[in-house]
Amino acid sequence: MIAIIDYDGGNYKSVTNILKRSKINYILSNKKSEILNCKKIILPGVSNFDYCMKKLKFLNLDKILYEAVIVNKKKFLGICSGMQVLGSYSEEGNVEGLNFVNGTVKKINSDKYFKVPHMGWNKVDTKNNDLFKNIENNTRFYFCHSYHFSSSDKNLKINTTKYKSDICAAFNYQNIYGVQFHPEKSYIEGMKLINNFYELN
Repeated sequence: MIAIIDYDGGNYKSVTNILKRSKINYILSNKKSEILNCKKIILPGVSNFDYCMKKLKFLNLDKILYEAVIVNKKKFLGICSGMQVLGSYSEEGNVEGLNFVNGTVKKINSDKYFKVPHMGWNKVDTKNNDLFKNIENNTRFYFCHSYHFSSSDKNLKINTTKYKSDICAAFNYQNIYGVQFHPEKSYIEGMKLINNFYELN
């Protein structure tokens, strides 16, 4: 069973739809007992960093997720801003993140050729990350973001996409996975990725 975190900061309907199509059992919840009873957790996100963190803290989900992910080591997938809040700080706003992984969130460098937000389909390096099992390197996924995750932590496995320069498209640290793109909007390859997450041991 996968717990999808319900906190009014993510596009959970698209995520539930892809889980339904994949015939994966899930529960939409913000209750501690239900979340801790699930083997895996997905944190969707479409809102800005500040808003996501304020909603998570208001519902005490920052503490619940710490217990589930850091203490109990449940497999966790953060999507878009649900990935960004795993870091310690963001240039988007003025609040701290969950600080589950070593990194910060920065504004994308833009110019007249590379606009912000970075929106649309882009190729992703899929090497050395179990989320991308049986997904070809440089497969395209759908992005929509103005900020990107950045880390120099060598313990963090980072997959990149090219948008003016290399930026983080996905990462893995122990039981924690994050994707900047939207697998729930990336059709067949996105379904493969969600299924790979479901099948992680």
